[in-house]
Amino acid sequence: MNATNAVAQNSDLIEYYYVKQHMSGDQVAAQLGLSQYQVKKYLREHGMARSRTEATSKAAHTLRQKAANNALSAYDMQELRECRVSTLALSLMHKPQQLV
Repeated sequence: MNATNAVAQNSDLIEYYYVKQHMSGDQVAAQLGLSQYQVKKYLREHGMARSRTEATSKAAHTLRQKAANNALSAYDMQELRECRVSTLALSLMHKPQQLV
């Protein structure tokens, strides 16, 4: 049996050990007797693990996004809140009325 088939057959166990038992990819591979490369590749392809560069770029993106959200002043936030209500009211006024 080749490594790809072994990983596919053990996919539930790989996810169980990695997510529920908090094992690393190397530990999961050792536990199941699989190739470390194949296990890490499976985890990366299914969005459960990232390489160091992927994790760092994702974290940097999240931090930039949070900084952009916090950059709005209190005045801007209040204006956005008030704008949402008036926009909703206008959309309700222009909505066709249904006859009962």
